[in-house]
Amino acid sequence: MRRAFIITWACGVWGLAVGCERVTNEAQPAPTQTSVVAEVVAKVGGRAIGAAHVRERMKLDGISAEKALDALIEEELLLQEAQRAGLSADPEAERGVDRKMVRAFLHDLEKENTPEGLPTKRVREDFERNREQFQALERRGSWHVLVKADTAEAREVAVSVLAEARRAKDPREVFERYSEGAADGIDLPVVVEELPPITTKAKIEKPYKDALFEAKTLGPVKGPVQTSYGWHAIVVTEIQPGEVRTFRDVEDEIRERLSRKERFEKLVEVVQRLEGEELVTYDEAVVERLLTVRELPKRAE
Repeated sequence: MRRAFIITWACGVWGLAVGCERVTNEAQPAPTQTSVVAEVVAKVGGRAIGAAHVRERMKLDGISAEKALDALIEEELLLQEAQRAGLSADPEAERGVDRKMVRAFLHDLEKENTPEGLPTKRVREDFERNREQFQALERRGSWHVLVKADTAEAREVAVSVLAEARRAKDPREVFERYSEGAADGIDLPVVVEELPPITTKAKIEKPYKDALFEAKTLGPVKGPVQTSYGWHAIVVTEIQPGEVRTFRDVEDEIRERLSRKERFEKLVEVVQRLEGEELVTYDEAVVERLLTVRELPKRAE
């Protein structure tokens, strides 16, 4: 059986140390060591996980049988690693104590990889690689009247629309009028469209974008603009200034992200190493029966 390893449960397990929302102080259902476990699904280092354990976890978390089994196995692996690290000498401990052991194990891992412990050089290198993510580009909104023809007459219509917009007390009046149809005497197809605020990276034709961002103020642009669609009379309706965040502005944010990533990667290494020690065995027949459950159980309140 090939399991989706680690990702399905990372928040739940890491939450024991750093506080994912669903973790509480109540004991979670898990394979406790009893003299007999009915319908054994898997064994982890000799400790049995039964079908009843899986079904209980499914009900508690509202997850599939496969994810419930993965979560139980991976938590058991961490528990045994915590025991091996000397956090408890009693493998028969109650589950509440087991959870404290795992918390202590993960807490030690967290203390070894703090945001403050990251070299400034590494943090700055990450900032340089991802500089664009820390910049909010300027955005501009607009509306335009498009005369759908590549002719001198179409250009003159666009010029006329711009002139009307400049004369109007509110250029929006021109937009509304052309939205109802072309003015009398115009035989060319005319389309009116309003665009939401865009950045210079927007995938629209360059002449339109250039005219929009070269404008100094709100209102009609200097002259008509030609694209593959025809001639445009463009009016700038909104300018949202850009923002550039400096390294000092985002250093703490980067440190936290990198340290979380490092802790997660080390957690992955631990669990993968434990899996590599062949601590996990399956009863394939019972697993297959579990995985035939199609409906997710109702999550426990």
